[in-house]
Amino acid sequence: MEAIDISHSLAASGLRLCGIEEPGTHLPTWGAWVATGCRPDEGRRDVVVTKDDPDFLDAANSAWFRLAEDEGLFDERGEFLLAVPTPSGPMRWARVKLMDSWDILRDCSDADSKIFGSEGFPEFVMLSTDGTLVLRATVWGDDSIGILVLSHPRRVETISRYVERRSANPKTPPHERAEGTNWLSSPA
Repeated sequence: MEAIDISHSLAASGLRLCGIEEPGTHLPTWGAWVATGCRPDEGRRDVVVTKDDPDFLDAANSAWFRLAEDEGLFDERGEFLLAVPTPSGPMRWARVKLMDSWDILRDCSDADSKIFGSEGFPEFVMLSTDGTLVLRATVWGDDSIGILVLSHPRRVETISRYVERRSANPKTPPHERAEGTNWLSSPA
């Protein structure tokens, strides 16, 4: 996906693209996706919106915003990071900001957009610009939308061990191994 395509797709959801982050400066996107495998005793907090809610997507959008705001996803400029596909394939962090009118969860019903999921199934991961909060959305087996947050991913054993294993695996692409090693060696 080209930067212009990413920008257009984000704008349709009410997000402004502020830039694409360089690899190796944050928790790797592939490490952040693992947040769904983390436990409550590791700091994971979930909100679930069930399909029988009459305002299903509105309720999911509200739940996302409440968690994002309450847990500190937005920096002082209102920016945060969102994992987006790139032309070469690997996901990268895009620095984004909410516009006045936004609708993130409804975007997953757009078959052309692959940023927030597809065909009504949200799948995305976000990170605070300081790297201290992961926010992940997914669909559970009963078609409910789960939105979870995880503070201080560097201190979370499930994520750290996954990044360690993947970074040490010779079958992992070199750029991903370097990205993981950089994150692991950064201050917690």
